[in-house]
Amino acid sequence: MRNQYMAKVLVHNKMVTEDQINAHWAQASEQKDIGQVLVEAGLISAGVYAKVLAFVKNIEAKAAASAPAEPAPAPAATAPTAAPARSSVAATPKATPAAPKEPEQPAFQIEGNNPYGDSTSTSSVEVETVAGLETTSMGTVQVDASAEASDEEDGKLPRRFALATGEGTPVEAPETIRPMTNLSQLIAFARKFNATDIYLFADRPVVMRQSGVLFVASEQSLDLSRISDRLNEAAKGFSDGYKVVVGKNFSKTIGLPGVGRARVTVTWDDTTPSISVRVIPTESTSIDNLYLPPFCNRFTELNSGLVLIAGPAASGRSTTMTAFAETIAANRNVYIQTIEKPIERILQNPNGAIAQREVGLHVHTGLEGISLAMQSGADVILFDHVETYEELSALLNAANSGALVFAVASGNNVHSLLSRLMSSVPEKNRVAFANTLADQLKGIVVQHLVPVVQNQGQVLAVEAVRMTSPMANLLRRGGISQITAAISSQKDQGITLDDSLQKCVESGYIDGMEAWKRSCDSRRFASYRPAK
Repeated sequence: MRNQYMAKVLVHNKMVTEDQINAHWAQASEQKDIGQVLVEAGLISAGVYAKVLAFVKNIEAKAAASAPAEPAPAPAATAPTAAPARSSVAATPKATPAAPKEPEQPAFQIEGNNPYGDSTSTSSVEVETVAGLETTSMGTVQVDASAEASDEEDGKLPRRFALATGEGTPVEAPETIRPMTNLSQLIAFARKFNATDIYLFADRPVVMRQSGVLFVASEQSLDLSRISDRLNEAAKGFSDGYKVVVGKNFSKTIGLPGVGRARVTVTWDDTTPSISVRVIPTESTSIDNLYLPPFCNRFTELNSGLVLIAGPAASGRSTTMTAFAETIAANRNVYIQTIEKPIERILQNPNGAIAQREVGLHVHTGLEGISLAMQSGADVILFDHVETYEELSALLNAANSGALVFAVASGNNVHSLLSRLMSSVPEKNRVAFANTLADQLKGIVVQHLVPVVQNQGQVLAVEAVRMTSPMANLLRRGGISQITAAISSQKDQGITLDDSLQKCVESGYIDGMEAWKRSCDSRRFASYRPAK
């Protein structure tokens, strides 16, 4: 049982994840326990292993002391044996067991069943916290072997993982950025100056994005060793223990103490990595601060249906989706589930419950996440973001079943969004799909973040519509080409992107050239076109 006890202690103290235990379990044996395997793999230190080993030996000793004694070979009675030492490995007792003593107050109990092996025995062993390990407390651990085995047979990923929040003593932002400036300080610097992105490339200076505009943040360039150091720092923030593989691109969310959460995207040029860091806001944004059209606020009053949120990359789509959800959570008792690729900001639900699942971490696919959300009776589902027809169909099914679904999709305006969705559907299914979409689609928000004049920030320009009966009938008839004109006629239930851009220009928020670059009908802003 040593390997089983050691695995449970390591996972519950958050030294390693269940995924890492499962990945290395086959290498463990009687000669080499799972802790030694993890030390060789570089996942825990020798010091941590020594403390856990002493702790596990104590468990074994207590288990042996509480086990029934074997009959003595001689009829003569023997003196009771002393209780085994806390730090020694207990042998099978061959004498009369020690007299019972008052049990120590346990910090938690391990049920003897083994989620990693074939044992299904159930014994209760009193144990306590492991002094010196990086954890605040240990609570009751009860693992159902049959449930874990069922998950393994179904091919599902482990159900529970800790998500790093990035809380801790705030990291002070440096005055200037140098090659040795670590990743935490870079993120702190970006937050201080409201930069949204950090770009690290070999033999180039650090570049950041502020108000949609790139600027050079350091005087000196970074060499390859410095880039590798920053990548190693990022790896410490992976909550699932992901190991960086040279040549394998990835995008993952990290949490670093004192600077919060960020999304790290790594691309490789042969063996040279390039790192992009998206700084995730630490605080939520209210709907009022997004300055959406007033009719969009009514989406939070819906009990069911589908609301699509689209726009180009880095346009704040996820922020808008979570603002809708947190507004609902603040005013209604609801159960919210998210399916994200990956999880970015940790959400709060003061009046209900919330579960955040990451594709590739908690569920294998987006479809599996939607299915689990429906099975668990989620009132509100957030999906980021729709990539396939199957995902969209599953979300429509969830909306039809009574859930309110918010989903991020791709598209620079409502027409292009709906055209792309319809083209993704097999031709034989398009009529049925159009009818279902018309029934369940309650609204669309397509947003663009546009730089404010003189680099004063960014302002949201939107094309949005609340689906009414005339709009739904257009979808049923396949009249997507008439959508833009229909939105213009909606008055207080819709606004086109060009109308929104026009208002921003007239209010003095943005330059006319920015409106010309993003408009659907560029002729409307032809006077702002830059001279050749």
